[in-house]
Amino acid sequence: MPGPLARASRHGGDATLLVAAAIAAATSYTTIYTDFNAVVVVAGCIALAALVALRLTPQVPSRASLCLALLIGLIPQWWRPPIGNVDRGPLFPLATGLGMLASVLLVAGALVVVRRRFLLGALAYLSASTAAVLIVQASARPAIDVWIIFQQATRGLLGGGNPYEMAFSGVPAGQTDDCFNYLPFTLLASLPGRVALGDVRYGELLVLLAGSAMLGWRVFRAGHPRAGAAPPGLAERASLALLLVVMTVSLPGTLRITQQAWNESVVLGCLLAAVALLLSDRAGLAVVPLALALATKQHVVLVLPLWALWPSFGWRRAATAAALAAGICLPWLLANPGRFYGCTVQFFLDLPARPDSISVWRFLPEAARIPAVLLLVAAAYLVAYRFLDRSVAGLALGCGLVFAAFDLANKQSFENQWLLACQLLVVGLACRAVERSTREPAPPGELPSPATRAT
Repeated sequence: MPGPLARASRHGGDATLLVAAAIAAATSYTTIYTDFNAVVVVAGCIALAALVALRLTPQVPSRASLCLALLIGLIPQWWRPPIGNVDRGPLFPLATGLGMLASVLLVAGALVVVRRRFLLGALAYLSASTAAVLIVQASARPAIDVWIIFQQATRGLLGGGNPYEMAFSGVPAGQTDDCFNYLPFTLLASLPGRVALGDVRYGELLVLLAGSAMLGWRVFRAGHPRAGAAPPGLAERASLALLLVVMTVSLPGTLRITQQAWNESVVLGCLLAAVALLLSDRAGLAVVPLALALATKQHVVLVLPLWALWPSFGWRRAATAAALAAGICLPWLLANPGRFYGCTVQFFLDLPARPDSISVWRFLPEAARIPAVLLLVAAAYLVAYRFLDRSVAGLALGCGLVFAAFDLANKQSFENQWLLACQLLVVGLACRAVERSTREPAPPGELPSPATRAT
């Protein structure tokens, strides 16, 4: 008879999925600090760390937990749709309705037989994608510095200017108007949407949809091998993995992030593409999307050590990705070193703490705040390295763990940062489902065999 830990390990994926759904729902329902969402994120982070330390995750979640997680996510999508600080058009109800329909289709997919699950997963992805496109079309002129800065910065770039030397007009009082404080790939990813449709949000959304489609196609192919007999349970695991991939772009908060132009959508799209390439044993190509993620938002560098430590990627590829990201940033740095450094580094060092940050920063003594951030991130590295197996699933979940540790103590942590961590947790569970169909992940601290090592 299996012991208590063995029995609990069967439910580690369920617990991880519910933690991700609860944090995403709580931080989306109230996007700034409340006692409720603070308790949820603290308890969720403690639970996640315990699950990893006890080696109960990543595991493939059950269909029942998937349904429950999706139902949890529907609560804020229904009660708190993204209606603030935009001019809503007539298609806005359709956009939010399709967003909820995606979750309903995923619930249905979890309940039906396997052969219909792939179809319902594809329909859910189409519904979520259409909702994201329509939420942009139906949410004009967001009164937020991010969208205004991106719009004006891309216009300046098209006119031959340097966005890092610009100041921005029309920004609501109290928000940033004197710096483009993002890394350069944000500009490059936004540019196609600005040129083709007049709105940077379409460009950001394109990156998210491309990355999620790559990962979705990879798990679909895992369930439909080209030759040979499929291992028992392969289609079941792959179909659940597909539902989990679609869930990453259906979690509550995804539409709001798309609507407000937050560039976590670009970061996630790039990381999903990198994960898809790793699952396909194309680690060399995964260097490119990882580099693009690093050149999008500054704190993505926090997960680079994990990629370096994972044998399927390794430190040489991690160094190459860092060099490529630096190469993307280099022209802007050389054009105006003081301004580039001031906007992308010093800006955040000098950034005042927000009393409404969804983190524990406000409760810490001033002398302990920076050490707390460093210690929590270091603890996340240690837990991930010591207890996660060296699979792609372990890497994706480790990235979510590191981001969650940083968010927990950061002086400005809000819905967009927390959602990214939750999405990576779900991605880790999806990867575990398809990885086990082809190979056994290496245990913590051990190199995989040559047959499982990425080429």
